[in-house]
Amino acid sequence: MKFNIQPHIGAGELKFKMTSKQVIKTLGTPQLIIEKSTINYGNFSIEEPMKMTYFDNELQITFDNNKVDFIEFYGKNAEHLEVLLDTLYIFKIPAVELLIKITELTRSKYDVTNEEIPYSYIFPTIDLSLWRQVIPELDENNENIADSDEGKFFWSIGIGTKGYYQNS
Repeated sequence: MKFNIQPHIGAGELKFKMTSKQVIKTLGTPQLIIEKSTINYGNFSIEEPMKMTYFDNELQITFDNNKVDFIEFYGKNAEHLEVLLDTLYIFKIPAVELLIKITELTRSKYDVTNEEIPYSYIFPTIDLSLWRQVIPELDENNENIADSDEGKFFWSIGIGTKGYYQNS
């Protein structure tokens, strides 16, 4: 199944601000529903939002007040989904090239102060994030190892409602 990402709107038929019932009507029964909860760590706690997963966890939908506020796709070894931003096949374009293409297409820049670069890139004006767990392997000359795709591509892309990354 193909999903075309539209920042601040949604992905395919999945739209921001849909309720969980509307999502189920659109995508069917989720494989997993994780209810909203609070995790306590001694003197502090973390709120975990409600989340639904589809397509063997290749799609995760997060809710705030029972409305979609974040959509994330996992593309590493994906078997069920193809994810596009306009004409860009997100998980088929090498990471460095994809960053350039997204910048050109959306006229947005990623946050260069993000401490998680080169693993995570956030485009705050369009509330879009890209993530990979590893970066490309380098040889003794500090050059990419030709036969290795490990870290060459992003593993996930996420989009949030308008202001999502300003509120995080």
